[in-house]
Amino acid sequence: MALINDNFLLNNKTAVKLYQKVKDLPIYDFHCHLDPKEIYENKNYENITQLWLAGDHYKWRLIRAYGIEEGLITGDADDFDKFEAFMNMLPYSIVNPMYHWCSLELKRYFNEEADLDKVNVKKLYKSLNRKLAKSSHTPQNLIKQSNVSVVCTTDDPCDDLEYHKLLNQDKKVTFKVIPTFRPDSYVFLSETTVKDKIKQLDQTIDGEIKDLNSYIEALKTRVHYFNRQGARSSDQSFEKAPLMYATTEEATAIYESMMKGEAVSETQQYELAGYILTEISKVYNELNWVVQFHLGPTRNNNSKMLEVAGTDSGFDSVGEQLSAKTLNAMLDHLEQHNALSDTIIYPNNGNDHLMVQATAGNFTNSEHKVQLGAAWWFNDTKEGMEQHLVDYANVGLLAKFVGMLTDSRSMISYTRHEYFRRILCNFLGDKIEKGEIALSDATIEQMLKDICYNNAVNLFKIEGVKEV
Repeated sequence: MALINDNFLLNNKTAVKLYQKVKDLPIYDFHCHLDPKEIYENKNYENITQLWLAGDHYKWRLIRAYGIEEGLITGDADDFDKFEAFMNMLPYSIVNPMYHWCSLELKRYFNEEADLDKVNVKKLYKSLNRKLAKSSHTPQNLIKQSNVSVVCTTDDPCDDLEYHKLLNQDKKVTFKVIPTFRPDSYVFLSETTVKDKIKQLDQTIDGEIKDLNSYIEALKTRVHYFNRQGARSSDQSFEKAPLMYATTEEATAIYESMMKGEAVSETQQYELAGYILTEISKVYNELNWVVQFHLGPTRNNNSKMLEVAGTDSGFDSVGEQLSAKTLNAMLDHLEQHNALSDTIIYPNNGNDHLMVQATAGNFTNSEHKVQLGAAWWFNDTKEGMEQHLVDYANVGLLAKFVGMLTDSRSMISYTRHEYFRRILCNFLGDKIEKGEIALSDATIEQMLKDICYNNAVNLFKIEGVKEV
């Protein structure tokens, strides 16, 4: 039997029935790293390596683990040779989600279901490239084929959002491409980065940054610019939760020390970050944006390889950075200063899921919802997603979960939504068959539709996007 079949990951009869209710729902991808320029230009990919392997640090880590030299990963080796190295590794990725993800992508986008340990790599490479040369496999058509209604990209505060504007004006584009304000490098500053960030903002805004206050005002200006271009969310990523107790005078002193090139401590960096975050979060709140926090990864751990391959190349890892006390204090401070919005928190360490969801419940009310986000990065495995559902539901309302995202740079990663939906249906189907859930079919179906799509529609409130 082929690995990818109708009942893949559906291990009980109820799960099979439930999956039929959600498998054709549209996809609301509220966090990804797709390039709006790539979507707009809509050019065919040169080959499968460019689509499948370029920029994918998930895959790069596994190829390294297989013992392949770096030239065949991030180096200048021939694209076929890189593809061959990856395919030689892939059969050995069993239990890693890459084994399932790649099998789904080959099946859904190329109708290829060869046994991975028996595949003729040269023949497969040619077959995939022939299909990629067709109009059906341009970026826009791959997104349409995936039944995506909304793509929320990740964008620098100084981005002019030119390609978002062009996509919005193009009547042939049937899905929405929405910018997301990503200011973490402007919030978490150091003596080595602050002047560069000021320069970037100075070149973007009509004004002059003279001090901390005008720096923050410049960021607020960019938030409003993003809002006019349709943005409805910000996203911040930090290793630790920012510290919220710096006064204006203390934050100003830290900022001025950085401007002089004086070394500041990590604690001072997080204090200044907390102050800046509070001020721009007031605007998020005024605009009724959703705020996303990605917290906890320890980044760029291999100094030698950072020089060779650069950032986001597969040398980040699970951290032990989150403190329940600090996270609660951050949210409490934002609440006190009318700066807390609907908020999604993604911890990098799966051991933090229960803590984050319990913390979220402290700040959820009729005015705003705070919740644990989807299993992220090292946690979006089959077992990681299953445990995430348990942790979310044990101290919260699973029916209100905002659901899955891709967090990807690839146009064919949308099978991750299928993967999640199958796991979700199997999870609930198992409990129904064990007698742990006794609800009508209509109620269960509505909950599934809400988790897989409607909850995101209602949370992000993007104009023209409706429930199903």
